[in-house]
Amino acid sequence: MAMKGRAAAIAWAQWRASRNRYPRAARAGRMIGALADLMWYGLWLIAAVAVADEMARAGGEAKAAQFLAPGLFLALLYWQIIPVVMVNSGASLEMRRLRVYPIPPGDLFAMEVLLRLTTAAEVLLLLAGACAGIALNPNLRAGHAIAFVPFVAMNLFLSAGLRDLLTRLLNRRSLREIALFALVLLAATPQLILRQTGAGGLPDLARLIPKFHWPWAVTADLVVGRWQLTGWAVMAAWTGAAYLFGRWQFQTTLRFDAEAARAEGETRRGTGWVESVFRLPATLLPDPLAALVEKELRAMTRSPRFRMSFLMGFSFGLLIWFPAVFGHDTGWLNVNYLAILFCYSLMLLSEVAIWNVLGFDRSAAQLYWLAPVRAWQVLAAKNIATALFILLEMMAITLVCLALRLKVSPVAVWEAFLTCLILMVFLMAVGNMSSLYAPRPVNPNQTWKRGAGSRLQAVLLLVYPLLLVPFVIAYWARWVWESELVFYGILGATAVTAAAFYAASMERAIETARSNKETILAALGRGDGPVAA
Repeated sequence: MAMKGRAAAIAWAQWRASRNRYPRAARAGRMIGALADLMWYGLWLIAAVAVADEMARAGGEAKAAQFLAPGLFLALLYWQIIPVVMVNSGASLEMRRLRVYPIPPGDLFAMEVLLRLTTAAEVLLLLAGACAGIALNPNLRAGHAIAFVPFVAMNLFLSAGLRDLLTRLLNRRSLREIALFALVLLAATPQLILRQTGAGGLPDLARLIPKFHWPWAVTADLVVGRWQLTGWAVMAAWTGAAYLFGRWQFQTTLRFDAEAARAEGETRRGTGWVESVFRLPATLLPDPLAALVEKELRAMTRSPRFRMSFLMGFSFGLLIWFPAVFGHDTGWLNVNYLAILFCYSLMLLSEVAIWNVLGFDRSAAQLYWLAPVRAWQVLAAKNIATALFILLEMMAITLVCLALRLKVSPVAVWEAFLTCLILMVFLMAVGNMSSLYAPRPVNPNQTWKRGAGSRLQAVLLLVYPLLLVPFVIAYWARWVWESELVFYGILGATAVTAAAFYAASMERAIETARSNKETILAALGRGDGPVAA
């Protein structure tokens, strides 16, 4: 009863914080965000119906288990790896706010484990579809679907433990980048292995896996009706091991001082070449624009969240796309490999540097309305700093491709730079407006993403496909007519449109900054509730 009372109190406080955070005036934005969520989970619901249909037509135990075992393996990978790859922890307890209250650690751990459901709601939909298919299959018994319970519990405990472990690693200056590249390699290794082994790679790879009582295989056997005491004992052992791992990591995180870990190894830099780079804008731009650009450069390089996104852009993006072109000398994907990588890294950086440019400033953004600077100077300075980092990232990607001896021609590099820079102008035009229409405070020291606001999710859902249309048309036109003139003509018209759109959006953003000052500052000054979502 005490546990229920504490959980209810935390849930009530979170509801009140969310209620205060999103006032009634933002009802239209919430409705758009709800529509975006409905579309996303609607796609997964369709997939769940397909799973139900497959299970209903699977026939006997052997065929059902043959379909279910690899599906559960993929579900486990999705549940544990996708949040890591996306650097998105989902909803989680704000321990800084709850640690001061007399709540037993066991109760906090139980609530944290339940919140791990938010990282894999898609998997739960698929499991529900599997349960429906089992109920419709005359050769299977619906009651045996209860065997999914220990599989779900194991994933919850394992997800909680992995999140706490990675949270500590990513807060240590000496281990953050090493942990990042380890995760990148982990995510890309399966693709590299399958590419090396050819079309029959998956069966060959499956035969290399030693025979063992893996949780997905044991769960599949139990669900289809092969009930044995050994199977239940194995699942109990897997679930118990995951619980001990999760509880151990949670207890360690409770004693972990994130601020001290981030300060570890902090050294004061002198006035060397790094300072010269930071002061470079002062030699090219007038004040106060130069001072604002320098401030943004310094702030971004000191932000673990920005550094994580920057490193993911030229490491994870390179490895995730590399298997698709490895070993091929021709093909559209191979020819335009750099352009795809540049646009992919740009989209990764957009979340921290374009869509919410005032987020890192939080309540300190009030200085922009107090100091003798204009709104366009603030936005332009943030855009210039972001453009510099995007150029640096594109250069890093190009150098890595050359180091790997990929066939990268000077023309391909020029086209990739041109395409990405035009797309960047479009994104900045939309981002300047979204930053003032839907501002959100963002902790620059928080490596994990906690999810974007509903209005921002709706913007991303609509903007990315829309802005990519002219570039798709340009590449398609060159392929159809085999004319470089048509390609560069469409890109030129797109660039002129991007510049005009940026100028118009800047004027609109300036008006919004002037008329909605109090609303913007109030939104940037708000904090999270006891649950960060």
